[in-house]
Amino acid sequence: MKTKRIVISLIVIAFITSCKKSDPSNNANIDVSAQWQIDAYENVILGLADGQWQGKSFTAYELSLFSSLDTTNLSGTTTPMAVLDNSARHNSIYPNPFNSNQFYFMKFGFTTGYTGQFVLKSVLVDSQMKPLIKTVARLQAVWGPGNTSTSYPIGISYFGISPGRYRLYYTLSSQANPHFFKCWGNVQEN
Repeated sequence: MKTKRIVISLIVIAFITSCKKSDPSNNANIDVSAQWQIDAYENVILGLADGQWQGKSFTAYELSLFSSLDTTNLSGTTTPMAVLDNSARHNSIYPNPFNSNQFYFMKFGFTTGYTGQFVLKSVLVDSQMKPLIKTVARLQAVWGPGNTSTSYPIGISYFGISPGRYRLYYTLSSQANPHFFKCWGNVQEN
């Protein structure tokens, strides 16, 4: 009887340990079909009311995409009071779709005359959330008319990706507040 209990206990323990929850990153699929169209002059041709290119809350898995970039030197960077969340003039990329593996980030807009430096971290993923390209750039905000500050547009080159649809995740970071702004949008390489 004692042997039978031990065997049953071992079977139950083996069953319980083998039934672990699956990691969402192992089977994460995202929809990259909804695409904004933005021409080479920063004009939104087709903008969708779908929340792309606006501030987001990232899941733990989405934030983990940046873990290898989190060693970037943030010294001397500062956090603005607020990031303008107007995706028709800020925060997105152009052109979209893009050719030759290069696109530009539109200006990032800030309020209250912010003139500090900040760091842009970006990760291009496929529809299975597999990171393809990661980049980091230190940017400077400049004071502009209308009591706002912007950064200059910055070009990003992504060599080695095939034509297709992807998602671009990015964060803006400072020494005091890593990932103070989080955003994503779908992009297309022609």
